[in-house]
Amino acid sequence: MIGRIKGTLLSRSDNRLLIDVNGVGYEVAVPQLVARWAQSLPIGHTVELITLSLLQLEPGRATPLLIGFRSELEREFFERLLSVPKLGVRGALLLFSLPVPQLAKAIEENDLKTLIRLPGVGRQRARELIASLQGRVTKFALIPTEEKEEALPADLTQEALQVLLSLGYSRSEANNLLEQALSRATDIKSVEDLIRLVYQVKKESEGGRGWQREKDG
Repeated sequence: MIGRIKGTLLSRSDNRLLIDVNGVGYEVAVPQLVARWAQSLPIGHTVELITLSLLQLEPGRATPLLIGFRSELEREFFERLLSVPKLGVRGALLLFSLPVPQLAKAIEENDLKTLIRLPGVGRQRARELIASLQGRVTKFALIPTEEKEEALPADLTQEALQVLLSLGYSRSEANNLLEQALSRATDIKSVEDLIRLVYQVKKESEGGRGWQREKDG
């Protein structure tokens, strides 16, 4: 069992990180929340993750899977998510896109509106989360949430990323623009707000030439 991993970030792709540990490359699956954090890390950066080793059961085979988290708290909460019937590892990785206290609070307070905004969660899945976990995640809901993370909707940055990709930006360029915009974000409520801030940042950095490529289209 691998409980912790520390090494050099070699690459990142969607919800997976490749980390070099003494010449061995470990592929680590991460929740949406951690993947979003990892986008701000430069390649070659030293990363340390708390890990959970699982077997991904599929028809006819069992695939070893290493999942990474930034803290013991995130790992413990993820294990609670795995207890939800029919959710599975992939479903848990996808919907775990809010800070732990915020997600736990939505479950404890029967907040369907927040839950159905999570990636891969419809009204029925939201009800299943509440039915399975309500009363079991109270301690997580009481933990203070970092103000910046709490202000951003769960899948907002992912939606904004897709918008930038559709405009012709490479993934690395789009992530860099989002990183700059989020570093000065104050009251972002929608994808439109974030894209507008990205436009402003790019315009300032390029002396007013921002997004000329799309306009010339």
